[in-house]
Amino acid sequence: MRPRWTPDEARRWYEDKQWISGFNFIPSGAIDGPLWLIQSYDHDAAYRDAAREIALAASLGLNSIRFYLPFEVWRYERDAFFANLDQLLDLLELHGMTMMPVIFNDCSVPRDRWREPALGPQPEPVPGYFAGDAEGAFSDDVQSGDAVGYVITDEADLEPLFAEYVTSLATRYGQDERVLLWNVWNEVGNSQRGDRSVGMMEKTFEWLRAADVEQPLTAEVWGGGATSPFSWMNDPVTIPGPELRAVELSDVVSFHYYGDYTHARQLIATLRQFDRPLFNTEWMHRPYGSIIQTHLPLWKREEIGSYFFGFVNGKCQLHEAWDFIKGIDGVDTRLWMHDIFHDDFTPYDPEEIAVLKELNGVGR
Repeated sequence: MRPRWTPDEARRWYEDKQWISGFNFIPSGAIDGPLWLIQSYDHDAAYRDAAREIALAASLGLNSIRFYLPFEVWRYERDAFFANLDQLLDLLELHGMTMMPVIFNDCSVPRDRWREPALGPQPEPVPGYFAGDAEGAFSDDVQSGDAVGYVITDEADLEPLFAEYVTSLATRYGQDERVLLWNVWNEVGNSQRGDRSVGMMEKTFEWLRAADVEQPLTAEVWGGGATSPFSWMNDPVTIPGPELRAVELSDVVSFHYYGDYTHARQLIATLRQFDRPLFNTEWMHRPYGSIIQTHLPLWKREEIGSYFFGFVNGKCQLHEAWDFIKGIDGVDTRLWMHDIFHDDFTPYDPEEIAVLKELNGVGR
């Protein structure tokens, strides 16, 4: 089994790369864009739309995407899963881009509201709600109340299936240069889950290492140890047990931070203690003051890999503010929260596009 990389190994890998300037790619044509793109139903139409969006990203000099892998497609349509994921990776390669796949995720809803994502036609969004869902993972009761989210990896009897899933990914893509690194678990402990996913996260790291993948592995710090979801924006130095364990397992250190410039610098100083390359795999939140004009130059200057959240606005409604931040004093939720283009590819703020192009070296 391949051991965790040493800090020197991680630095050598990182220094050999161009600066990573990417984004979280959620195809705009469906609430569950990744599932919509990777499933077999209506795939050709989904791929045409996604190809236009990836070409747009490449025109800005963006060179990588973070992409949530839809486990349910692998479970029920395995041939389509791999054929369509290969097609997406081919598209990225055509444009000189790479992928950071996200394998598992703790952002969820309580068991009594959970429904397995359905293949086929995707539901229409509920207007006015982030992710198009009035009772999703970012509703008040999940993020600020007592509700505990459920994820399918809670089902212990399915562990052999999860191991097969991870191993199949590692076997097929573990030496694939189009895959930059693996995001093993998204926001472990979110949705009031605490340490419920830590054991399965540890096993997922172990399965990938047993398969001898060549790419680095990571699971991020995201602020779950704060007294409230908003408080971490102004004091981003607390790293709770589940997130600290994620760092201990990771080859490179990743983090999510949606706060302002001053506190972003504070967090960077905190994370430097781990002596490994840094990646901010979710950022850009206009109501919180995380904007391209100030933060992208910071990530580049500090040599931090960057993946801002969202791209083309669509049925996922990423421009809508999370329910639990509506009403917080000083947070202007009239601003788009995420995404940088309208659905017709008109920029939300042309200045953002100019800054992206300049820092990504477009037009030089």
